[in-house]
Amino acid sequence: MALGLARSGSAVGPTLAYWLGNPILNPATMIFMGFVLGWRWVGLRLLVGLLLVFGVAYFANRFIRADELPAKALQAAGTSSTRDDGSIPLRWLRGLWELSIGLIPEYLVIVLLLGASRAWLFPAVTPHASGLLWTIGLAIAGALFVIPTAGEIPIVQTLMAFGLGAGPAAALLTTLPPVSLPSLIMMGKSIPTRVLVFVAVSVLTLGLLSAGVAVGLGF
Repeated sequence: MALGLARSGSAVGPTLAYWLGNPILNPATMIFMGFVLGWRWVGLRLLVGLLLVFGVAYFANRFIRADELPAKALQAAGTSSTRDDGSIPLRWLRGLWELSIGLIPEYLVIVLLLGASRAWLFPAVTPHASGLLWTIGLAIAGALFVIPTAGEIPIVQTLMAFGLGAGPAAALLTTLPPVSLPSLIMMGKSIPTRVLVFVAVSVLTLGLLSAGVAVGLGF
């Protein structure tokens, strides 16, 4: 959906707001998190999500010219995106097919590569899994991996049961949902690279800040 918005010429701000807000501010996920991890974690997640959607998405608009995104979107979509022949269902199916043949193979390859490297990116958690290095490492790993909606909650719950500290858990809970390496690469077809770098750095920064808040408030 976010890629479709970008390819149709939508501005960067609304596109990023939808892309980032969909996973991190999902109401069902918030309720699930409240019952599983506690409602203070929901408050932290809500704060980070609002900063991402309304802060990062807004400032990302400052990195591009007004006419840059539509030109890049048309180039990524190809000449087929300009066809308006046929009924709406047929055009929808054509667009779905063109996105699928271009994105699904790339998505599967990247996910398989990340899965093969998970043993190094997610080392065994011990009762001493806390501190700055763990926080930074899990924040980076969280920004790379792709997970299903709300999948970060059982992951964090399990790791905390094995001894993961509140700081690294907060960083992982913040960076896992909004972005991943596959999504960044796929969005790079229609959004300028410097905007995506800004988004990724912002997610990592907010992950580290949320870790500090979790530790400071004694989560």
